[in-house]
Amino acid sequence: MAIIAHCDANSFYCSCHQVFEPALLGQPLGVLSNNDGCVIARTRELKAMGVAMGTPFFRVRALMERGLINIRSSNYPLYGDMSERFLSVLEQFTPEVEIYSIDEAFLRFDGFSIADWTALGQQIRARVRGWTGLPIGVGIATTKTLAKLANYAAKHYRATKGVVDLTNQARQRRLMALTPVSEVWGIGRRLARRLNDMQVLSALDLAELEPAFVRRKFSVVEERLVRELRGESCLPWDEQSDGNKHTIMCSRSFGYPVSNKAEVGRAVAAFVSRACEKLRQQGKTASKAQLFIRTDPFRQQEGQYQGSIIIGLPIPTASTQSWLEQARNGLTQIFRQGYSYRKAGFLLLDIHGQQMVQQDLFAAKVTTNLSGQRTAFASKPVVASDVMDAINQRFGRNSIWLAARGNGHGRWQMKQQYPSPRFTTCWDDVIRVRCGKA
Repeated sequence: MAIIAHCDANSFYCSCHQVFEPALLGQPLGVLSNNDGCVIARTRELKAMGVAMGTPFFRVRALMERGLINIRSSNYPLYGDMSERFLSVLEQFTPEVEIYSIDEAFLRFDGFSIADWTALGQQIRARVRGWTGLPIGVGIATTKTLAKLANYAAKHYRATKGVVDLTNQARQRRLMALTPVSEVWGIGRRLARRLNDMQVLSALDLAELEPAFVRRKFSVVEERLVRELRGESCLPWDEQSDGNKHTIMCSRSFGYPVSNKAEVGRAVAAFVSRACEKLRQQGKTASKAQLFIRTDPFRQQEGQYQGSIIIGLPIPTASTQSWLEQARNGLTQIFRQGYSYRKAGFLLLDIHGQQMVQQDLFAAKVTTNLSGQRTAFASKPVVASDVMDAINQRFGRNSIWLAARGNGHGRWQMKQQYPSPRFTTCWDDVIRVRCGKA
């Protein structure tokens, strides 16, 4: 029987800041959403002060100004880089790693001869902490749902020291009896209320329901959940789940309202560039995309408008320049003067692997080399997008970009009043250590 470990970083966004700012350790710290809107990550200390997830920033601003709490704006380049480091450590323990989100993953141990799973969990936890600085919880069981439940206990009960082994059935039942059904993976608020009305109050109550009854009462999804709690592995294993995306979305609310078409166009160009960059990283191409813009729905006193259009190319491509041209034409069709826009987005659809690209019989086989010369039927054309990717990989993201994005200082840029340095992704922000004379 395969054993599954669930590894989840504690308060991931906050922990990333604490790694490079040790003064924040043990302090109430919150991280804000895009445009510094609301609190989306909290340390244990901030939770203890009663600050709930999603609390608008203006409600806690006074606490920050009085020095009672610490606030940081979102730093996505830092989070992405720390996530890659975290996951690379996990891959050293088993070849079967399924990435679930930016801060958690499942590890599958099939055919391993491990005498003490708790000791292995502590080893994983210690290595991640030692190599990345991130504190994590480790839950170990025979199914994904039980592993998630074990991780809940690892974080909830300090006596576990961050690792819980639920491979023992008696221990599974003891923990499930103590765990509210609302804490089971996949049980939302509405479903939890329905289960509570049926006197299903704990995870154990749910596990003891007959699977066939659960399927009739709810659906096959809940039936699988019950079977998982009983130790029957029902959820598929997908090591490539992070790389087999059928769509790629790049969208963001603007820092301030924008009414100028040229500036909205620069925001769209930035989103197109990022989406195409992700597409190339996956080795994929796309032939369709959706472009949209909209005003702020919360400002009902202002005029409201939202526009959307599907754009496409005859041959699937990951070329930023090709998609920028299509997006520019699409924006011309949906943009309306007289409105203050607050959000735009670009969604790549119909994604293919490069080996599955259907060529256009009537398309001219002409490419352009770095010197600007047009060459017909080139066997290995030099693509400007690939060159830009190589430069940005070597010198850091946004070392070079297309002029269509502007100079990077528009009103559409995300508002970040409390930023932290990009410690691991920007040479200018790398920590400097000065050694004084002995």
